[in-house]
Amino acid sequence: MTKIFSFNKNHRDLSAGHNSHLKEVNGVNGMPKSLAPGFPDLDDQFNQMGITHIRLHDGFGIGDMDNYFQVDRKNNQNQMIVNVPEENKSAAKKLVADISNVRSIFPNAAIGMRNHDVNLALRDANYEMTDAYLHDVLSNQVDLNPDNIQRQIMFRIGRSLDGGYETPEDFDIYAILVSTLVSRYALNYARIGLPRKISYWEIWNEPDLLFFWNSNDPKKYYELYNKIVRVIKTIDPDAKVGGAGISFSNNAGGDYIDGFFRYCRNNNVPLDFFSWHGYVDTGDPQNIIDMGNTIQKSLHTYDFTETESICTEWNSSPFGSRNTFTKVQSAKNAAYIASSLIYMQYAKVDLAHYYRGDGLSFGLFNNQPNPKNPCVKNFCTYSAQSFSLFARMFETPHILSGNKDFSTGLTVLATENEAGNKINILAANYKVDKSFSDGNVAPVPADLYRQYYLDTSRTLEQLTDTYSKNQWFGGIDPTTIHHNNAVVQNDPVQQIPTDTYLRPKSRDYIHSDQGVTVVIDHIGYKKFKVKAYRIQEGGGLEQMTPPEVTNQITVSISNNKLTLVDKMAKPSTVTLYSLELSHH
Repeated sequence: MTKIFSFNKNHRDLSAGHNSHLKEVNGVNGMPKSLAPGFPDLDDQFNQMGITHIRLHDGFGIGDMDNYFQVDRKNNQNQMIVNVPEENKSAAKKLVADISNVRSIFPNAAIGMRNHDVNLALRDANYEMTDAYLHDVLSNQVDLNPDNIQRQIMFRIGRSLDGGYETPEDFDIYAILVSTLVSRYALNYARIGLPRKISYWEIWNEPDLLFFWNSNDPKKYYELYNKIVRVIKTIDPDAKVGGAGISFSNNAGGDYIDGFFRYCRNNNVPLDFFSWHGYVDTGDPQNIIDMGNTIQKSLHTYDFTETESICTEWNSSPFGSRNTFTKVQSAKNAAYIASSLIYMQYAKVDLAHYYRGDGLSFGLFNNQPNPKNPCVKNFCTYSAQSFSLFARMFETPHILSGNKDFSTGLTVLATENEAGNKINILAANYKVDKSFSDGNVAPVPADLYRQYYLDTSRTLEQLTDTYSKNQWFGGIDPTTIHHNNAVVQNDPVQQIPTDTYLRPKSRDYIHSDQGVTVVIDHIGYKKFKVKAYRIQEGGGLEQMTPPEVTNQITVSISNNKLTLVDKMAKPSTVTLYSLELSHH
């Protein structure tokens, strides 16, 4: 017997989404434009996935304030390096450090702060490289953008992973540096050719992790946040400013949730949004609801009832390994993604950014050849297809009331258009598996996908041809940039104790293993046309839209009730059912 889900077409669910309107939780980290040699441009793919919201983070110099990458750093976790062949890794470490350092916006920030000299910190500011990426991403190629997607960027203030973990030496100067970015990208954006302003500014990333913020005194972060947010608001009062992109998002009562909110309330510090990360090691996507509710409860406790809650990073695993990078591109992860996107409609999550959407490690794209034609690589991954199916739901953005049954492997969302004559249903079937988030456990099937990695055939000094300069350096010769952001990286301090208390939910898979039945009461129509598309292991990846499986389902209308039965909506699948309704 299949698992039954019931919906009522007479009622839209005001408790879901934004008052029944589908939330745009399908943003990503990562850029559609190649970040370095060896990685692809993905404008077409991003548009087909319907990506509107992009968080500028881990851009390896692009959008970074003051990177200090070191070739020999012991805890190097750089995502451009993991998949590089072993014999090329030394060259890769050197190249990624060179690229990330010369692309930083303020190449003299550290030496300026060390000398408490703002003019020195601002010397030779390198805005143009970030300008070029922002222009390309926001402008969006017209010929690849038939739906006229107007991308929005959240600008993360800080550094990329491995860009240095010591706190800025002079917070006042750091705030002044930020002020020049806000003036440039929020006020004077049109003068540099940007089609729209940047409205969202996120102050730092994961200060509760020592490899981003080497301090166990949270008050230091509070102080930096206070200085920067007030500077931003002085320049652009309408800017949305928040922080802190915390890692331990279920740690209610901790220094970076309740402690931070208490500080902001007691000192009248603006907090337009609070950002947090939705990684779990339980293998259970439903934990995103737990984290969202934890954040909401604390926000309300400290009277931040209008503050947005934004999940600026999430994925099925926080553990970087070659095993993980294949698993996050699998059909099983596609089901994890779709389940999470549905769950977020029922939690306090206003926006969300998946980590990550491009071709870097953890990304949605790889260099895997098509099994039917090995001379051609796949257009996308199963996980990318999951985003594309969710994007189709915005054709019918009003969420129907249903029984909100999260007790099995299946998670189902039904939405309708304004006229009520079109319904889309998204069904994700995911079995909770703790080992799925474990980077040491191999994927099933065990073959690893071929990933993109940094091309080390040329050094930075050889990336001075016109194509390379325009592609990765904003038209500038990278060898002309001299950076002085060296900072002694001290031994990490003791990590602040945390316990997130996240546990997987109990599930009963007996019926969801057999497929799904969707019943929509009060359908109000007599005729229908239906199409169904399914993501499943072994399915085609030559295009973003997964294979059509309409012939595998049955649909009928009787007694003002529509019934859809799909016995093939088994575990590790995502299926979209699109219904057009008519009276005749």
